[in-house]
Amino acid sequence: MLTAIVILVLASLPGLKIIAEALRKETAYQFVVDGKVWFAVSKKVSLEEILDEYKKQYLKNIDKHAMVKKVDFLQKIEIVEVKIKPDYIDELKVAKEKISAVEEEAVIIEVKKGDNLWNLAKAHDLTVSELEILNPDADPHKIFPGDKLVVKPVNPALDVIVEFENTVMESIPFKNEYKKVNNLFKNQQKILKKGVEGEKEVTYYITLHNGYQKSLAITNENILKEPVNALVQIGTRTTVFRGGRINYGVVHGKRISSLYGNRIHPITGKRRFHEGLDIAANHGNGVHAYTDGRVVEAGWNGGYGNCILVDHGNGLRTRYGHLSKISVRVGQRVKTGERIGAVGSTGTSTGPHLHFEVIRWGRTQNPLNYL
Repeated sequence: MLTAIVILVLASLPGLKIIAEALRKETAYQFVVDGKVWFAVSKKVSLEEILDEYKKQYLKNIDKHAMVKKVDFLQKIEIVEVKIKPDYIDELKVAKEKISAVEEEAVIIEVKKGDNLWNLAKAHDLTVSELEILNPDADPHKIFPGDKLVVKPVNPALDVIVEFENTVMESIPFKNEYKKVNNLFKNQQKILKKGVEGEKEVTYYITLHNGYQKSLAITNENILKEPVNALVQIGTRTTVFRGGRINYGVVHGKRISSLYGNRIHPITGKRRFHEGLDIAANHGNGVHAYTDGRVVEAGWNGGYGNCILVDHGNGLRTRYGHLSKISVRVGQRVKTGERIGAVGSTGTSTGPHLHFEVIRWGRTQNPLNYL
């Protein structure tokens, strides 16, 4: 009160207006990040609106059905009320520019002919899994020349953490029951009753850092529909087939890590089609021919990595991808169950597994109907 009176008195005296103006202070709001003042503005509400708008941009690629739990800054943010000289108060335009500032721009590349996620990840010192996280809309097995991929995310001055839950529908694999008959060859079979995949609701808790996946954990699984086993008629000269907990016929594995068909990405909620069956297995485990046939491809095949394609006749072919070793050559005849290669993680692969495809007359089929 005394200071205000002194200023008014000084302002009323000729020649002292400049001194009064120099002493005048106004209420302002400093934006403090990790203890460092970035700027000060005159309106707290306007600053809060700018911050809310900035955070909302990191919600735009999240599935609209997801339940957002938290949206906050990684840094410690404070808005502090102060009394400062008018010259030290910034315009809202300046505040918005500083909040939206970027320390490093994103690095985006264009896919060239012959590229796949494996060689692109290696070229940019990333794992395939990291490259998939940076490009959640990209189908790992279907990237084409001209596609754009992020290999280094933008590094903003202010980091935003988003936590949310999303519940998606996922399939439960069915098993096959076999009926042997002597009027079918071993590379022939007849499906008497189709298997039906079960359904389950899977709830994921996901954390994003500046829009990209930082962590993903399953918090709940609820089985909605149990799978129905298939009944398959096979010839007495049998193909390999599943038996026991870890025997998937073509490989001894740990589990089926990805089924055939449409899958929903837990972050974007978008569908993508997986044309084979991924079986997680130890690196180096033997991979075996599904049935008698002739090798028509044996070598590197883009996203499949080291890959073998076997023609069994009658329009049936099987493909074995991501191999660490190929033990056969093109033109070679192979027998049912013969070891043709070894499990690996070549091509577009996030870990050692066998990608197994069944192709009938040029169209992929659900491998669960054949194993």
